[in-house]
Amino acid sequence: MTDPSSAAVNSDALLTTLSNAIQAIGRGFDVTSDIRLLYCKGSHGSRLIQIDEDDCKDISISDDLVLPHVSVDIQCSCGSKGWEATPVWGFLEMSEYFNKRSGLSGSIPLGSFNAMFNFSGSWHADAAATKSLAMMGYFIPLYKLQLSRSQLDLRNEIKAAVPYSWDPTALASFIENYGTHVITSTTIGGRDVVYVRQHESSLLSSADIENYVKDIADQRFTDSQGETTQGETTASPMKYKDKNVTVIFRRRGGDDLEQSFAKWAETVNLAPDVIDMTFVPIVSLLQDVPGVKHLNHAIDLYLECKTSHLLKIFNTS
Repeated sequence: MTDPSSAAVNSDALLTTLSNAIQAIGRGFDVTSDIRLLYCKGSHGSRLIQIDEDDCKDISISDDLVLPHVSVDIQCSCGSKGWEATPVWGFLEMSEYFNKRSGLSGSIPLGSFNAMFNFSGSWHADAAATKSLAMMGYFIPLYKLQLSRSQLDLRNEIKAAVPYSWDPTALASFIENYGTHVITSTTIGGRDVVYVRQHESSLLSSADIENYVKDIADQRFTDSQGETTQGETTASPMKYKDKNVTVIFRRRGGDDLEQSFAKWAETVNLAPDVIDMTFVPIVSLLQDVPGVKHLNHAIDLYLECKTSHLLKIFNTS
């Protein structure tokens, strides 16, 4: 395996991020949180699922960088960098898109969706206040670490921790300790994305929003695309000022102090971060465990009403 970027590799930073991303695989995660390694449940390397920790391999990242002692149940692959854009979608359509990226079905918003678009309230209220959403950005997925086995088994102590009855305190404790899902893959690299949120009061059409996204993206990314030449200027998004549209710029990975997009992209190898995760629901691995129906109901309630405290949700349901 060779380094997919032409930039010089900061071996220590890359190796540390790769090691942490590997240790996150199989750990519990509360998907109402943004996708960051610090939100993984449990201590470093405390996986909820059983993987082969005895049969290990070394993964060659580059000529002078090797990732040692990686379980044979975890594989590493290089990603392909490129542009990604969505159509102008409604709230639930965009939420479903984010869910699919995370390997999940349904349209109830995840924490990554809420974090990117600055949603913080009840998702019903957020949806009612939103007319449309769109995004466009550049993704640099350096490496993807993922489970190679299709059959996943929870550790026995996790199964034993499932409450047998509707016990709000015990159910809340389970979710706080183990999360709602299990991490099945992590992707490290960088991304620079423009998120556009049109409020319900906005009178702009979908075509207006689509043009708006393109205008902003041209200004944000023009130094790398080479689509403008001396004497030419991109369309100004100022014509949409005071039109009840919120624009959010978010980078992850790389040196965020670099204003130039092209220069920022060159720094992703120096300071990569997790830019994607995929999950499986914990309850999908508990099919024959007594009490799973109560845990399933509790997690559904929690994902639906995540702005409230766990015990408050369960005691009023």
